[in-house]
Amino acid sequence: MNILKTRKCAAVLAITAVVALYATAAWRVEQIRQAPRELSTCHLDYCVPHTASLSALR
Repeated sequence: MNILKTRKCAAVLAITAVVALYATAAWRVEQIRQAPRELSTCHLDYCVPHTASLSALR
């Protein structure tokens, strides 16, 4: 009976950890999505612009 209880506890902990990782990633994506565009773009010379075409990158 003790092994069964340990396995159930381990399964619950594993599922909880996966759900927590997924929730953290979803929250982070939502924070990035709601950020102003000026914060998510790079204004330095060596940064590739996000709106560049493939021919402009050559």
